[in-house]
Amino acid sequence: MNRSKIGAALVLMAAEAATAAAPSNDDMARCAVIPAPDSRLACYDALAHRPADKMSSAAAKTTPAPAPAPVPAPAPAPVPAPAAAAAPAAAAAGAPVSAPAIAADPKNFGLTPAQQHPVDAGPKAIAAHIAVVSSDKLGHTTVVLDSGQTWTVLDDDGRISAGDAVRIKRATLGSYLMFTPSNHSYSVRRTR
Repeated sequence: MNRSKIGAALVLMAAEAATAAAPSNDDMARCAVIPAPDSRLACYDALAHRPADKMSSAAAKTTPAPAPAPVPAPAPAPVPAPAAAAAPAAAAAGAPVSAPAIAADPKNFGLTPAQQHPVDAGPKAIAAHIAVVSSDKLGHTTVVLDSGQTWTVLDDDGRISAGDAVRIKRATLGSYLMFTPSNHSYSVRRTR
């Protein structure tokens, strides 16, 4: 019974210390409006009662902290309709796709960044001829195309030969399939 009272007292003291050490929303807002990253970090460190590193403290001394001002809640930025339509168009053109373009894609509405579907950049398939077919000691088959790309065949059956015309296309979950003229398909992975 005595141990339970001591344990309960320790829990209460820890909870009290945690609530006393928590910075207020006004303090957090004051730090959030500081434009210089080093000064902003020093402000957050001061709120957390942590010593700032030497570089941050030097920057904090040279940059005065602005007076606290009421910070309105940021309004969500409206997504213009042309930007939403431009994301798939940029992907079709083969242009590099930026993070805002991925977020503007209607398929990604409501998804976190980890859940968002990347817009595929580049071609869906390529056509080439096999220049070299080689196997190593472990039996892994490597195919070099006439374009210089090197692909490892994951499920070789011995029917692939140099000079074959092949088509490699994207498959599900980031995998690739190589098709031969006789309509055999092979799982492949690009190595170079």
